[in-house]
Amino acid sequence: MENKFTIDEVRSFWDKVADIYEPTNKNVGYVHYQRFEKTIEYGDIQHGSTILNIWSRTGNLIPYLRKIPDLTIYNREASPAMMQIARQKFPNDNFELTDLENLREFPDNTFDRIISLETLEHTPKPLSFLKELRRILKPNGILIMSLPPKGFEIPTKIYELFFQNHGEGPHRFLWSKEVKSLLIKSNLTLIQHKPAIILPLMNDRAERLSEKILTGLFGRTPVANFGVRHFYICRK
Repeated sequence: MENKFTIDEVRSFWDKVADIYEPTNKNVGYVHYQRFEKTIEYGDIQHGSTILNIWSRTGNLIPYLRKIPDLTIYNREASPAMMQIARQKFPNDNFELTDLENLREFPDNTFDRIISLETLEHTPKPLSFLKELRRILKPNGILIMSLPPKGFEIPTKIYELFFQNHGEGPHRFLWSKEVKSLLIKSNLTLIQHKPAIILPLMNDRAERLSEKILTGLFGRTPVANFGVRHFYICRK
């Protein structure tokens, strides 16, 4: 499977929106940073682990990870502009550029955990990307991955009619069955699939409550295909 866009097109888009990325995400609050909380909840990250944060954007996952002692964290970002923001915010952390496909800088079996948040849908070659992630995972290592389902295209367009958003740029959202097929082809074992349905209510407490109610009611139904994101927890 290959998408009809290039990494240069992806990189160019995110460079252009880098300055508004954090302000617009601050507006949606929990809808944005829920991915970081759930990474810690689902990832079972042990102290002393070696972590790859693939497509780290402006580094907002870093404070969540740093609550766990003695982690070695490698952050890889597609956009030079967003990487520069991250380096200014977190000058003591490791940030480098990536093309999301070639990770040959890392030997086989390097990482205890790989974290890939809202990345697969922007990758020109999703299957190649997943195979690379599997290669550099240690045996029994865990991939924590999130991405919006295909149905989220509709809520996204409705939201953008009324509120400022940084946009998605070149992307292709996937149905969960497509993601699961890619995981099988990559020889990754899916151990958890966790949909999340959250209303953008501009209030953290209200958004958390909407997630609890709506995901509880509809998380195992087709309605989940229109929720904000799905998490896929996979083992090598």
